[in-house]
Amino acid sequence: MILLDAGTTYAKILNTETDERTVKRISELEKTFRADVGTGHNISRFSKRSINEIIALANAGRSLINENTFTLLDVGSRDAKFVVFEGGNFVHSDWNTECGAFTGQALEILGNYLNVDYSKVEPQKEFITATCGLLGMGHVFDMVAGGIEPETAAARLIKGVCISMYRFTRKPKKIYLTGGLVQNSLFIKSMPCETITLDRFTLLEGVKEYALSLN
Repeated sequence: MILLDAGTTYAKILNTETDERTVKRISELEKTFRADVGTGHNISRFSKRSINEIIALANAGRSLINENTFTLLDVGSRDAKFVVFEGGNFVHSDWNTECGAFTGQALEILGNYLNVDYSKVEPQKEFITATCGLLGMGHVFDMVAGGIEPETAAARLIKGVCISMYRFTRKPKKIYLTGGLVQNSLFIKSMPCETITLDRFTLLEGVKEYALSLN
C-alpha cells in the first residue's frame, strides 16, 4: 500500500511493501497521484481514503511510544495538534489552526530570508509573544530594524513559539514531538520541558494502523 501524509507544504509518503519513505513538496506531487490511504490538510486531493489527523496521531502514539501516560505534539507548517494518554487511555486532544497558524512555514521562510542557520544559533531566554508565526515575523523584522542581530531576533521568536506550544499542551513535564519542526534543532532546544523527538513519518504510522484495520 501507498500511504500519504499530505500536509500544507510537504507530503510524506510510505510504501508499506518496501518501507520506502519519501518527502516531497506538495507542489511536486503529480495531479494524478493517489495514495491508498492518507491523512493531512491536502489529503482529499491525493488519496482514495482518509483518516482524521487527530485519530492518526493518537494511533501513532499508541503504537510508537512505550509508555502508558504521554503527550504527543505535532507541529507542522500550518497548525499544531496534540493528544494525551493517561494509563493507556486516550483522555484529551486539541487542534490549533489559529495561534499556531503557519508556524513551521513562517520559521522556514524567516530563516531563508534572514539567512539564519538555526542549527548554529543558541536558544534565547527572552522571547517574542505572538499569536501566530506570521505576526511573529513582523516583530522579528522590527527588532532587526532596531539593531538586534537577525539570529537573536529569530531565536526569540522560536522561544516564544515553544512557550506557546508548551502552554497549548497544558504544560506537561515531557513532550513527544513530531512534525516538520523536529528537523529544527533550535526549536527542540528552546522547548521549556523535556522533549523527545519522533520523525516526520509519525502520522503515517497511525495511518498504517487504520489501513490494516480495513483488511
